[in-house]
Amino acid sequence: MKPLRNRSGAHNRARLGAVASAACLLTACAANPGPPPLVEQEREASTSATTSATTTATGPASRTQVQVAVDPLRNGLNPHLVADESEVVRSVAKLVLPSAFVDGARNPDVLEAATVLPSTPGPGVAMTVRYVIADEAQWSDGTPITGRDFAYLWRGMSTTPGVVDPAGYRAISQIRISGEFGKTVDVDFSAPVDDWRSLFDFLLPSHVLAADASDFAGALRDTIPASAGRYTVANVDRGRGTLTLNRNDRFWGADPAKIDILTLTSAGGTTQVADQLRSGQIVFADTTPAETTGTVFSLVPGAQTRLADAPRTLGVTLSATSPLLSAPEARQELRSLLDVPLLARIAAGRSADVTVAAHTPVSEAEPVVLPALVRDNRPLRVGADPADPAAAAAARSMADLLAARGVAAQVVSTDVRRMAAEALPAGDLDAVVGWRTDTGSAANLAGRLYCQPAAYRAGNLSGLCTPETEQLAEDILTGRVPAAAAAAQVDDALERAAVWVPLLGEKRVLALTGGIVGPDADLAAWPDGLATAPPWRLAPAAPQP
Repeated sequence: MKPLRNRSGAHNRARLGAVASAACLLTACAANPGPPPLVEQEREASTSATTSATTTATGPASRTQVQVAVDPLRNGLNPHLVADESEVVRSVAKLVLPSAFVDGARNPDVLEAATVLPSTPGPGVAMTVRYVIADEAQWSDGTPITGRDFAYLWRGMSTTPGVVDPAGYRAISQIRISGEFGKTVDVDFSAPVDDWRSLFDFLLPSHVLAADASDFAGALRDTIPASAGRYTVANVDRGRGTLTLNRNDRFWGADPAKIDILTLTSAGGTTQVADQLRSGQIVFADTTPAETTGTVFSLVPGAQTRLADAPRTLGVTLSATSPLLSAPEARQELRSLLDVPLLARIAAGRSADVTVAAHTPVSEAEPVVLPALVRDNRPLRVGADPADPAAAAAARSMADLLAARGVAAQVVSTDVRRMAAEALPAGDLDAVVGWRTDTGSAANLAGRLYCQPAAYRAGNLSGLCTPETEQLAEDILTGRVPAAAAAAQVDDALERAAVWVPLLGEKRVLALTGGIVGPDADLAAWPDGLATAPPWRLAPAAPQP
C-alpha cells in the first residue's frame, strides 16, 4: 500500500484546529455547515464577498480563497438526476465525486485496474468487468471507497425514475464484491456493453446513504455528505445563494487542489457580475449569458471572456404513449406547428448568441388532427419543471402558439422525476419541455431509444418502443453499430417517429480576471470552466507604485 499524502498526528491536528478557530472568527461559522467535523476536513462558512480573492494569515498556516459566479442551483446536487443536472452541478461533481474513468481513460486515483475478464461465471452473463479499486482511495471521512459504492450507483441508476443515461446500468445483472476491504468488484452484464468505460462516473458515498439506494432521488438534495475528489462540499446556503467548497485534505491522489476555499455564488444580473469582476470580488464567472453579457464582460479592464458550447440541448419530447399523441400523424402535426427559432429565443431570454436547432419552417396549413383530438378529449398538456426558467418559458409560449392555431393546450408544472414516474406512464402528459445531455457515449445514444419500464424512463421520455428502435439501441450498446454512425441513426429514428423537437443548444459565457492563474494563460485554451479549479492558484500581487 502506498503511503497517504495527507499528514496526521498531534501536530497536524493542532495546526488545523488553529486554522479552524481563526476561520470562524473571519467568516462567522455557519449554523448548518454540511458534513460532520473531521480531523483533516474543517468546516467553513461562506466567505465574505469583499474578501473573495485573498490569502488570510492564521498563524502557522493560511487559507487561500476565491469567489466564482455561477448559475443558481435549480434543485439538488445529484449529477445523475435529470432534475438536478446542470453545468454547475456537473462541475461540482467533477471536483467532489470520484469516477472510474475520466474522458475514456482509467482514473489511476480511483482504480488500479479495470479489465474485461476472458470468461464469465455462468449462464445468463454475457461479459464481466473486473474493477480493482486503489488501496488509498477513500472518502473524506476516512471510509475506503469499495465495491459497495459501485453497487449503490448501479441500484440507483437502474431503479430510480428520471435518471441520466440508465441504459448501461440496466444491462448489469449483478455486482460481486471480494478482496480485502471490498476493493475487487466484478460487474456481470446480461448483454455486452461495448462502452462500459462510460459507467461508474461520479460514485456516491454509499456508507452514509441507504444500502438499497431507495434514497437515490433525494439523498443529495441539500449537500454531498462525503467527498473523494479534490474538494468537499462544506456548506450550501440557498438563502444567500452560495455553495462553499473546501480543499479535501484527505485526497490521496496526485495534484491536490491549490486553493483552499472556493465560494460559488449565484450570479445576479450582468451589470452586478461585471461590477464584481471589476472590483476583484469575483475572479471567474461561468454562467448562462443574457442579451448583453458577453459584450459587457469583454469591456471589463483586464478580463478575458469567451462563449462556450455546453453538452445540453433544450427541446420538446412528444409522448408516443399519450392518449392524444399516440398516432404518428398527431405528433407530426404538432411538430409542424412549433416555431423553433421563436421558442429558442424565448427560452434563452435573448436574441444574441442563440444556437437555434435545425428545424423546418412552421406549417401554414390549418391543423386538422389535433383540434379534433382536444375537442373530444382534453387540452394538450405540456410538462415543464418550474425550477427551470428556460424550460418553463418555452412551455408557456408553446401552449400559447398552439392555442392560436386552434389547439387548446395547458402547462403542467412538475419536476422530471414525477413526469417520468407518474404523469407520462399514466398518460397525463402529452409533451415535455426540458434539457437533454448529449455526451456522445454509446450508453447515452442507446438510452434515447431503449425500451425501459415506464416508471424508470428518462433518456427515452417519449416512451417510443418498436422492434426497430429496440434493436438499434441494442446494436449501439453492444458496439455492433459504431459510435461514428450511431448518432446519425438515432437522430433519424427520432425524426421519423416525430418524438423529439430540439429548440436550442446551451451556451455558457466565461470571464476571467487577473485574480487567479489557471490551466493556461489564455482562457480560450481552458478545457473547461469551473471544473478546472484544482490547479488554480492566486495570482502574484501587483507591485505597489
